[in-house]
Order: sequence, then C-alpha cells, then structure tokens
Amino acid sequence: MDFNQIINQFQVELSANGMTPPNEIIADAQLHRFHIEGDKSGSRNGWYVFHLDGVPCGVYGSWKTGIHLKWSAKKQDHMTASERRNQVERIKEACKMRNAMKAKEQQEVALRAKHLWESYLKANPHHPYIIRKRISPFYARQHSKEIVLPIIDFDGKIWSLQYINELGEKRFLFNGAIKSHFIPVQHQPTNDRKILVCEGFATGATLAEKHPTYCVIAACNAGNLKSVATAIRNCSSNAELIICVDDDRLTPNNPGLTKGREAAIAAGALLSKPIWPDCAPTSLKDFNDLSCWLAEQEVQSV
Repeated sequence: MDFNQIINQFQVELSANGMTPPNEIIADAQLHRFHIEGDKSGSRNGWYVFHLDGVPCGVYGSWKTGIHLKWSAKKQDHMTASERRNQVERIKEACKMRNAMKAKEQQEVALRAKHLWESYLKANPHHPYIIRKRISPFYARQHSKEIVLPIIDFDGKIWSLQYINELGEKRFLFNGAIKSHFIPVQHQPTNDRKILVCEGFATGATLAEKHPTYCVIAACNAGNLKSVATAIRNCSSNAELIICVDDDRLTPNNPGLTKGREAAIAAGALLSKPIWPDCAPTSLKDFNDLSCWLAEQEVQSV
C-alpha cells in the first residue's frame, strides 16, 4: 500500500466518525489541529497525530466533543508482538501530547479569564435576563449587554467565563476548562452547610434565594454534574449534598434527570427535581422555570 492510499484511509476514518479531515495529513508524529465542519468558524477543535513508519497508525479526536479514537493500517491480530508494543507506545505518546497541549491552552485561557473578570463591573440588577428570570445577580458582572459569570475550581481559581446575553443565549471562553469547575452562586462548600448543585446560573439563583443559608453552585451543564458533585464530596465528605436536576421531559432520555441521577449515585448525594402542578406547561424544565411560572400565576390571579 503506497503513501497516498494510507493517508486516504486515515481521512476516510475521520470522516466516518463525523470529522471532516484536513486536505493534508502531516505524518511527522506531531500533534496537528484542524477545523471540523459544523463547529464555530475559525475554531480548530479537531486534532490528530499520524505515524507513517513501521505500521502506519494515527490517533485523532475533537476537543469540543471529547471524542478520542485510534486507527491502524493493520489489524492487531495481524501484527507481530513487537509491532503491537510499538503501536501502544505511539498511542500513549500521542495522548501525552494531546493532554499537554490542552492543559497549556486551558492555562492561557484561565489567565485571560482572570484579567477579563477583573475588568468588569457588577451586573446591572435591571438587566433584561435578570428581570425575566426574576433573580438577583449575586456574583455576576457585566460586559456590554452580557451578564458574565466566573467558572472556578474549589481553590477559587478562575478557569473560564460564561456570558449570557439579553435573550439568554450563552457562550464560554473558547478552550476554557469546565470539567469539575463551577459557577459560584452562594457561599462556599463546607461540611457544615447543605450544598445544592444544579446546572445553570438562573436555576442556582432561584434556589439560593429560597435557601439563603445553603451553598449553591451551578455546574454549567448536565454532563458536568457528576464531576462537580464528586469533587465536592472529596472536599466536603460529611456535607449534605443535593443534586437539583433539570427535568428535560420533552427531550429523549431526559438528560437532565439521567445525568443528575448518575451524579447523585457517584457522590452519595440526594436528588431533587421540580414538582409540577397538574396545570403547568410541559415546556417548563427547571426550578427557575417553575418559580417564574408560579409568580406569573399569582399576578394573573390578583
């Protein structure tokens, strides 16, 4: 098999797993980044490391989705023991390069996030998003027309920022670290406080206003609930921990409830979900939705 055929097979492999491959594959055993069709314009979430010598092989993935796969020009059961050992070592080295580059970029984003955060002023309590969600801004700051929230670790280090515009559309700093990190809404997690963990800031703000003595933190998304909850359990082993889930009733497999249960089991926590009145619309999915809807019903009944 010649060079072009090998490269073509690797490109086909990337395409088969949802990643538009770059036109040129560089076979130098170094990590290379590329744009994946469908991702944000200018982003380079795709990455690969490709070896051509010996048994050609490659490792590739996406920083956005977390996918991480490997490819070889020869099946393992057709390799010699020496070839298999060599390929395992290559894959390990590729993963080390990927992790090192990702860590470096996340540290750079963290430094930028800290500087940006320090330059922003407290959020306007009359911001349209704050008013519509019927919440207080708590620690939020503001940049232009966007609410800004810090994403921190348990030592208080800022790793990224979340921006929310007037319409409620959310964005994060590109390449910022989110896993195991969270938005602080109210108090710090300690053994002597009840700790509520939810997905989004608005939900957290609603819970914080209802329970002013509780620690409340927002994990940013359902997929991060488990890592945040287990990190809390490691830091505050005796705390009463409650996962306050979104009830994604209209979404297949209800990811909010499913991920919330996984987090609760992993961290030895309790689980809480909104209790819907019989007449509540099915479009409501979290504690903030419920709180806003109940407030509207009270106004209408006056």
